[in-house]
Amino acid sequence: MTREQLEQRLQAYLDAEVRILQSQEYTIGDGGTARRNKRAELATVQAEIARLQTQLARADAAVRPRILYVR
Repeated sequence: MTREQLEQRLQAYLDAEVRILQSQEYTIGDGGTARRNKRAELATVQAEIARLQTQLARADAAVRPRILYVR
C-alpha cells in the first residue's frame, strides 16, 4: 500500500470510529418496515486504527535519513 492509500484508509477508520461513538445502533423507518443497523465493533475499528498508524510511522522512519555521529 502506498502512503496515500494508508492515509485514506486511516481517515476512513477514524470517521467510522466517530460514527460508532455517536451511535452504535440506529433504526431506519417506522413500524413493520423499520430496519435496525448496528455499526462495526469499536474495539475492532480502534485496533485497525492503531495498526495503520504503526504502518505510517514505519513508512516515515524508512524514508527519514539516519544521521550517525562517530566519535
